[in-house]
Amino acid sequence: MTDLNTTVRNLAAIAAAKKLLAEAETREKAALSSLVVRGTNYAYTDTGEELGYATVPKPSKPKPTIVITDEAQAYALAVDLFGEDVVEQRIELTEQGRKSFEAYILEAHEQAGSEDYFDLPGVAVSMPPAKDPAPRFTPAKNVVELVRGMAERGALNLSEVLALEGGES
Repeated sequence: MTDLNTTVRNLAAIAAAKKLLAEAETREKAALSSLVVRGTNYAYTDTGEELGYATVPKPSKPKPTIVITDEAQAYALAVDLFGEDVVEQRIELTEQGRKSFEAYILEAHEQAGSEDYFDLPGVAVSMPPAKDPAPRFTPAKNVVELVRGMAERGALNLSEVLALEGGES
């Protein structure tokens, strides 16, 4: 086999390994999600060295999103509420004016108590769906050496991790 063929074949093997690694990571994160509701779990080698840790954060709390649907009406309302200092001559809210206006809109939205009724001119409030917390793994700085050591000692079979032996892909 020529050097070119060997190099191209190695690149194909690396591409396959990347795909298998992505599939293995997805599979293991799904398993982590089903095993841990929330928290941090540390992983150790067979000799007790820390490999890293997996975390599942608490779910995010959705926050309302403000959309100004009619700028002229919204700016007029902001000026009525906070005075002319919140807008510039070209009828744009200043940074502080926008913050004050959005804080007012959020408060009005919360006081309305229902997304069905919220009627202020030129403004709409929407609520994005909550995001599910995604598990993640943070490896130790020397994880490569630790995993190599485990594989050399027979404590870890990378073919099983990548599902090479089971015929799964």
